[in-house]
Amino acid sequence: MTERQGRCVCGDVSYHISDAPNELDVCHCKNCQRQSGSAYAPFLAVPIDTLALTGEPKCFRDDDTVSCRTVERYFCDRCGSPIYVRVERAPNTAYVFTGTMNNLSELQPKCHGWVTTKHDWVEIDDQGEQFVTDPALMPEQSA
Repeated sequence: MTERQGRCVCGDVSYHISDAPNELDVCHCKNCQRQSGSAYAPFLAVPIDTLALTGEPKCFRDDDTVSCRTVERYFCDRCGSPIYVRVERAPNTAYVFTGTMNNLSELQPKCHGWVTTKHDWVEIDDQGEQFVTDPALMPEQSA
């Protein structure tokens, strides 16, 4: 576990994670692609109570998902940077966008979710497990 900090582009929202894992989840679902503006969204899954925020991110409740589960997408209201998401199946977990982190050292993919909608040009060549839909949610396991 590593202590990590990060912020949005403009600095209005920043955060500190006291005990962050070094393994990340990579989501290739269409809605995460749209939110990140990229081919995929790499996240660190952390217990929500270890994420200390400064500033007030805005929340968009995404109800139009392939899984039919609501995803709360938190972002800076001023610059639009995505900060983290919460999913209905794991309400006590924050999935923090790694692109907002100050230090990315030692981060390695643990898994890739929704590989059925990954871009054709994306080649997954790491050791992360691949899931057709969503992976097991970590750190919170939920049925």
